[in-house]
Amino acid sequence: MREWINVKTQNTRSFRFRFSTFAIVALMTVNNGAVAQTLDSVSHIHHVKVVGNKVLVMTHEGLYELVGKNDMKLVGKDRIDVMGFTTLGKEFFASGHPAKGSKVPNPIGLIKSIDGGSSWKAISLAGKVDFHFLEGARSDLYGADSQSGNLMYSEDSGKSWSSLGVNTFTDIAVSPTMPGMAIAIKGSQLLVTDDAFKTTKEVKSELKFTQVEWRDSNLYALSGTSLYKSSNLGNSWKRLNAFKRATGILSASDQLILVTVGSDIYTSKNMGKIFRKIS
Repeated sequence: MREWINVKTQNTRSFRFRFSTFAIVALMTVNNGAVAQTLDSVSHIHHVKVVGNKVLVMTHEGLYELVGKNDMKLVGKDRIDVMGFTTLGKEFFASGHPAKGSKVPNPIGLIKSIDGGSSWKAISLAGKVDFHFLEGARSDLYGADSQSGNLMYSEDSGKSWSSLGVNTFTDIAVSPTMPGMAIAIKGSQLLVTDDAFKTTKEVKSELKFTQVEWRDSNLYALSGTSLYKSSNLGNSWKRLNAFKRATGILSASDQLILVTVGSDIYTSKNMGKIFRKIS
């Protein structure tokens, strides 16, 4: 059975991953160049995210759209090993390693697509940085570099970067309206910043958080087996839905919310009220 292991959960000293019960997993060995058609036919899945009304899967063999559990479509022709991925508006941003045989520097630094992943161009840090997670909104980007262990910040859509020191966060949700404002999870607590993590303030809660997303003026977060929503920057929370097992990945767009539970992927088209399992 597949268990999703969250690529964001990291040991901040050695930057090795803690293999817990959700996100990346080695499923099976495949030949280089093999066409992945199902979730079980790729060797590694790094993450899953929703973009608009689509579910995208970041894999060792490229970026895929998940149509059904046994139906995946390669996005574009470049089989990049996609480690980090996020969007700023309609633009895709990714990091990781080039496809086998490519002359692109390894790691690829930050790359961008303006055509939905059909083609990519280098933006910055080629040959220097491998972001194992990327989060962003407007022109703010945060990336955790697997090589240095540092959290890095860009206020200009990835053209230039500054280091914020050793990464201690397991997830970051970036404000869609306020520059420099974000919410992060450290341990299992929320921290809020309005100056790109130069300073932070704890958001007190009895909940133990594992994932957080920011859509419009609302925060969505996972704690234990439940999905919660806050409309006041985390000062209070309303439970939207409960699952039968511990939750893993959370991803949200304006059209979909995705939650992984064990080996299953659930999506909601009404912002968390009703979920259906992808089959």
